[in-house]
Amino acid sequence: MPRDAELLCLARHEKDIVKRPLLLPVLVAATLLAACSKSPESTAESFFKALSAGEITEAQTYLSSEVTSLLGPKKAQAGLTQEAKRIQACGGIKDIDLKLTGQGQLRTGSATIVYAGSACKTKDTRVNLIKEEGQWKIGAGK
Repeated sequence: MPRDAELLCLARHEKDIVKRPLLLPVLVAATLLAACSKSPESTAESFFKALSAGEITEAQTYLSSEVTSLLGPKKAQAGLTQEAKRIQACGGIKDIDLKLTGQGQLRTGSATIVYAGSACKTKDTRVNLIKEEGQWKIGAGK
């Protein structure tokens, strides 16, 4: 084999050797990210639980960019604060029953919220979710 061909062959194998050690960490990271991504149901539950705990900043992270841009960040925060206070006045959330339908990037349905306190009746609310950048978010209703 001529010297140039040997160097070319060596260069190709060297590239493969460099690329392959990176493959395993990339696959592991991708698997972990997929395992950590929330389902539409768990996103909705986490949103309502954050409101119940009065964690407005946390609840705001579950809003889609569409909701945030429609309301604006201050109005969204004010609305979430008001809803959190209402939920807390009802003793917090005891149970959430979600019924979602849809495929692809959208889910719609209802959430039946049972409050821990006896002063408030069970509430049925419409829920819309949209997948943004691989994350499920609370979307705007139509």
